[in-house]
Amino acid sequence: MSLFYGEDKTIMDLLKEKKNFILIGEAGSGKSEITLNLAVKLAEMTGKTVDLFDLDQTKPLFRSRDMKDAFADKGVDIYYQDQFLDAPSQVGGVIPSLLSDNYTLLDIGGGHQAAKYAGAYNHILRNEDSVAIYVINPYRPWTKSAEAIDGTMSHILKSVRLNQIYVLGNPNLGYATNVDEFMDGLDRLDELMGEFTTVTSACVRADLYEEAQEETDKYLLPIELYLTYSWVD
Repeated sequence: MSLFYGEDKTIMDLLKEKKNFILIGEAGSGKSEITLNLAVKLAEMTGKTVDLFDLDQTKPLFRSRDMKDAFADKGVDIYYQDQFLDAPSQVGGVIPSLLSDNYTLLDIGGGHQAAKYAGAYNHILRNEDSVAIYVINPYRPWTKSAEAIDGTMSHILKSVRLNQIYVLGNPNLGYATNVDEFMDGLDRLDELMGEFTTVTSACVRADLYEEAQEETDKYLLPIELYLTYSWVD
C-alpha cells in the first residue's frame, strides 16, 4: 500500500467521497486556515452539520477556535477545550462525531508532538470514510528540501499512527502573496515532491484564484484568510 493516498484525486474528490478529515503538517503550514475553509465548503455542498474540532495545543494565535461564533452561522460547529497555561487538554466528543453521520474535521497542531493527541483516534481514521490531509507550504523553513519534508512527515505520521496521507499544497505567504509567488510555490512543490508523489491540488487565496487557475493544470481550491491577520505582513 502506497503512503500517498489518492494521487489521481483532487481535494474536491475527497470532499465528495469522505466524511472524516484530519489535517496534519508542520507548524505554520496553514492547516487551521484550510480546515476552516474545508468546513465551510462541506457545509455549503451538503447542507449537513459539520463538526470542527480544534485539537491545537501548540500556539495561542491562528487557531480555528477563534472563529467559533462567526462560523455558527455558516453551519459549522467548532469544539475545543480551554487550556490553563501550557497544560495539554483533550476535547470531548471527537469519537461520537467521527462515528456519526456528521462531517468531522480535526485540526491538529503543528509537528509530531501535537500529532500524538490525534493518535487516540487512529483506529477510526484508518477507515474508508476517513482521510488524513498533509498540508505542505513550500515557503516554510522546514520545507527547504525533500529530506527535511520526509523527516518531519515521518515523525508526524509515526506520532499520529497513520499509514496513508493525501498531500495538499499551500504555497501562500498571506496577504502579500501575488500570483507569481504562488506559481513559483507550485513549482517548488513539484520539485520537492516529484520523486515521491504527484501533488494534484493546492490552496490559493480567493482573489488570486482565476488568474492562477489559468496558469496551472492542478486543481486549485480558493480560500479565504479567516485567521491571517493583515498586520502580520
